[in-house]
Amino acid sequence: MLAGGGSTRFPFHKAFARYKDRYFYEHAVGCLKQITDDVVLVSRCDISDRMKHAEAILIFDLPQYQGQGPLAGILSGMVSRDEPDWYAVVTCDMPFVLPLLFEKLFSVADQKQGTQAVVPVASGRNQPLAAIYHKSCKDHIVRLLLGERRSMNSLLQSVNTIFVEAEDYDLPREMFININTDEEYKQYIEKGRFE
Repeated sequence: MLAGGGSTRFPFHKAFARYKDRYFYEHAVGCLKQITDDVVLVSRCDISDRMKHAEAILIFDLPQYQGQGPLAGILSGMVSRDEPDWYAVVTCDMPFVLPLLFEKLFSVADQKQGTQAVVPVASGRNQPLAAIYHKSCKDHIVRLLLGERRSMNSLLQSVNTIFVEAEDYDLPREMFININTDEEYKQYIEKGRFE
């Protein structure tokens, strides 16, 4: 679970915004705990004290890649847990994500031999921070970071990625709402308006 971003468009760090009496990061950890016991929370040093009671293993970006975005966070999580073949990734600012998403993505991966990433597409947009990645992506991520190519799209283009339309798998559009601003928080969390 990724919680290391800068939250530059939000009044405070989004990990500590609340939805239904829980912090955003607690929703993300809770979602992942329903599909695995091995949840890693990639955070920043300056906010980690507030997360020390999370039901997850708390880590930081690898020193050489600190501050280099979500690719660095994904790599750091992979390196910290070298055993699994697949890694489910979700960012802390998507409080409506449900375990159903990852169940569907893993079922797609099981059916398609050689798949390295399964990424949902909702409302015409790729959702690489609510997706699953095979351990074979690790070397690709290292190469991208070393080449200063930090975009998630660079990774998706360099590995065998399957894109799945959320509607085709009965995945509600709301699961992919990403809260970036105070206005979005008021609309989706306080008012519960999804139109």
